[in-house]
Amino acid sequence: MKRTGTGIVICMLLSGGSLVQAQQAASTFRVKPGEDPVKVIPVELQYRYPSFQKGKVTYMNGNFTAATFNYSNLLGEVQFITPKGDTMALAGEPSLVSVLVGESTYLHNKEEEFLEVVADFNAVKLGKKQKLEFAGADKVGAYGQASGASSIRNTSTVIGSNSQSYALQQKGDVVFSEKVAYFLVDERNQFYKVTKPSILKLFPKHRKEINAYLKEHSPNLSNEEDLKKLLQFSTNLGV
Repeated sequence: MKRTGTGIVICMLLSGGSLVQAQQAASTFRVKPGEDPVKVIPVELQYRYPSFQKGKVTYMNGNFTAATFNYSNLLGEVQFITPKGDTMALAGEPSLVSVLVGESTYLHNKEEEFLEVVADFNAVKLGKKQKLEFAGADKVGAYGQASGASSIRNTSTVIGSNSQSYALQQKGDVVFSEKVAYFLVDERNQFYKVTKPSILKLFPKHRKEINAYLKEHSPNLSNEEDLKKLLQFSTNLGV
């Protein structure tokens, strides 16, 4: 796959074998040696939408460009289809502010990250970053079997989104795990990972009330619905 700007061609080929197997947790996948994760992990899990959607890119100067887009959970990037039919990734675009992909809005920051907006409270937005991450590689044990709980040997490298490198073994299974992280986005489009301190930072005038809410309700800061309720409460207090 091609990339725009300073992007790179993505190549994720391992060495030897043939099948992706779901682990006990449905969000974890074991890729056998020789398989290309892009080709064997189900497309509906690789992408936000099963097919590319109409949308637009908006820039800091207010200009926008329409195209068909999708978000890659595997590579953590927004991709688009060129007029020639090539699939390319949005990269090296510091003036990019947001991307509308179907019914989803993705915000972009200077670190080249994309967050899907899952709730908008005007002054504060709740964003989600969902990705299939490289979680480890099994050492090959006796009789050529993957040992399952062994150390990773850095004998080869896979280049993922934003030039992130993953060390892989030449032999043995590679594990990908679905990860979801939540972020707060302020009016300056700054991203803050959701923590108690980051919430209090964005609502400095209401620390007492928010602390009381946290003590009474004990929200799970990794749960989307709990976060929405907390942010609705906090927003109603004023910024």
